[in-house]
Amino acid sequence: MTRKISWAIGLLLGAACAAREPNVKPTDMSASEHRAEAQRQKELAQEDASHYKPADSRVVALAPPGNAMTGVEFPVSVYNPTEGYLQKADEHRAHAKEHERAAAALEKFEQAECKAFPERTRAACPLLGPVTRIDDIERGVRVTFAPGTRVDAVVAHMRCHYAFARAHGFAERVSCPLYMPGLEIARQGGAVDLKIRDKAQVAELRARAREEAVFPAAAAKGATP
Repeated sequence: MTRKISWAIGLLLGAACAAREPNVKPTDMSASEHRAEAQRQKELAQEDASHYKPADSRVVALAPPGNAMTGVEFPVSVYNPTEGYLQKADEHRAHAKEHERAAAALEKFEQAECKAFPERTRAACPLLGPVTRIDDIERGVRVTFAPGTRVDAVVAHMRCHYAFARAHGFAERVSCPLYMPGLEIARQGGAVDLKIRDKAQVAELRARAREEAVFPAAAAKGATP
């Protein structure tokens, strides 16, 4: 029985499976860095595409080298040795789109969290005060504020600042506890829990929170250092 085998399809599928899937995360870099990398990937795509030569195409039989032809009918196809450049260009374009989506996600997150705050206040680290005490909890600290403090406003400012940090990159030189990737902010009545997912960063978060805290003179004596 005569069978038609499309060897080319098998080769293309194999190449597609072997290609690296882009895996870009928003927190890998700042929004501006994501957009810069997206532009670089587009330029690489253009460079690869320029190496494709349509004139190099030629008709070939798709039989594997050294394979017996008995009982098997191989189709004829067009082969171009420069086609690999087109595949590389597509991969660069796909990678560029991943970076563009990551940048958009960071910018959208900042706008959602900071809609009540003008841009000039987003970069300023919210002072943790007036604070009556700071207690260690699992993966972080619980910051208790003095009676009468607008804790909801404090939390809103914290979340905005954290969104700003995510969108613009977490600067290592900044001591603000909100400039730490993986931070979780949750209100607990008159207190706020600050937790971090990376257990190796818990001690650093606790130290930064205590550095930034502002204790009223009357409460300072009973505060946990």
